[in-house]
Parts: sequence; C-alpha cells; structure tokens
Amino acid sequence: MNSIHAGLTIMRTNPTGPEKDKIRSLFDSISPVYDFLNHFLSFGLDHVWRKRLVRAMDINTHESILDAACGTGALTRIILKRYPDIPFQLTGIDLSPKMLHIAGTRIHDKRIQFRLGDLEALPFEDDIFHHAMVAFGVRNLENLALGIEELYRVLKPKGNLYILEFSVPPKGLWYTVFRFYFHHILPRIGKRISRHPRAYAYLPGSVDRFPSPDVFAKCLQDSGFSVSDIIPMSGGVCHMYHAAKIR
Repeated sequence: MNSIHAGLTIMRTNPTGPEKDKIRSLFDSISPVYDFLNHFLSFGLDHVWRKRLVRAMDINTHESILDAACGTGALTRIILKRYPDIPFQLTGIDLSPKMLHIAGTRIHDKRIQFRLGDLEALPFEDDIFHHAMVAFGVRNLENLALGIEELYRVLKPKGNLYILEFSVPPKGLWYTVFRFYFHHILPRIGKRISRHPRAYAYLPGSVDRFPSPDVFAKCLQDSGFSVSDIIPMSGGVCHMYHAAKIR
C-alpha cells in the first residue's frame, strides 16, 4: 500500500542496494539547500539550462510526461509556468524521499504526482509516456545502459526524451578554468554550506566519469533511440540531448 503526503506518493518497497542507498543518503542530506546551491554554484545557469529544455518540448493536450530523477521538482515547476492551463499528466520520480517531500510541498497541482522510484527499474507499464525528461540525473545511475533502456521502455512509440547533463568542456582556457573551479572551489563552498563532507566532492568525480557527449549519444542509439539534437551550453559545461523512441 502507498502513502500520500503533500502531493508525494511513497512506494512501500523502496529501491535498495549499496550504491542506491549511498546516493539516496547523499541527496537526502543536502535536500534543504539543494536548490540554493545549484543556483549559487552555477551562477544561476542551471535555471537557464532547464528553461531551455522546457522550451524545446512541445506538450499537447492530455499528454503524459515523466520527470525522472526529478529532485525537488525544478523542471516540473518550469513546465507549469510554461503550460499553466493545458491539461496533461506529469509524474515525477526520485530515489530521495526528502527531495520529493520538498517537491510535494512546493507544487500543488492536480496534474502532478510524485513517486519514490528508481530510474533503473521504473514502476510503470510499457509505452505510456509521450515525453520523458531527466535533468542532471543520468550520471548518478549505477547502470547507465539499463536506465536508458527503461526510459525507452516506458515511452510511447515516437515519444521524446530530453536530457540535461554536465560535461567536461573541450580542452583550452575554458577547460582549465572549469576544472579548477569544479575540483577546487565548488567542493569547498558546497561542503561549507551543505555541511556534508562528500556531497560536492562527489559531483566533480561523477562528471569526470560520465561519457563524452558523442559516447553518450551512442548509448542512446544503442538502446533504440534516434538522437536528433546534442546541444552544448555555456561552453560545453552542460549538454542537452533530444532523442525519440523508434521501433
């Protein structure tokens, strides 16, 4: 049986495993300052990137949307501002119950539901979403290919996938500046504000380990997606990927 509180549906059978428990604990611990630190540490660019993703979407009446690894619902809030009156159904899932609690307390809209869930084992039937979106969540997957395959599975034929993810910019001056800030300045500020010793030391490593844009696009293609756009933003610090499910 599920419990519902402040717009949040919590599944009694939570995703488990050592790596998932570590990720859940990390994001639970920084949930109160997560949005502030994202804005502060990215100089407000994280909001710009999310808005660009939402502008790339074309949501029609009665369509269904998945916000995977939704966190505190930042992408969902932008969609609600862009589409205040169109009837659609959006489901947000995340591993962190504390992040979802914040999302549920901030968003009160009958078109939106939040569920605790694992992107690598999505609690949905096949072919049900017209759109799926993930902002800065795929690099945290324990099994990237499995997560992409799950997104493919739950999308309808010709359904659209939109992903935002950090990336390492091409080598040069901006690369040098980025690396210094990302590996030396950002972790210290993040640790001081969040009071969590690992949270913002984890971020640079997770970005370094994530595949390059070309390799990640190949991963999408190997799962059956047709990749239509790979858009670098802010000098390659972030990329947006748009792909469609094909049969």
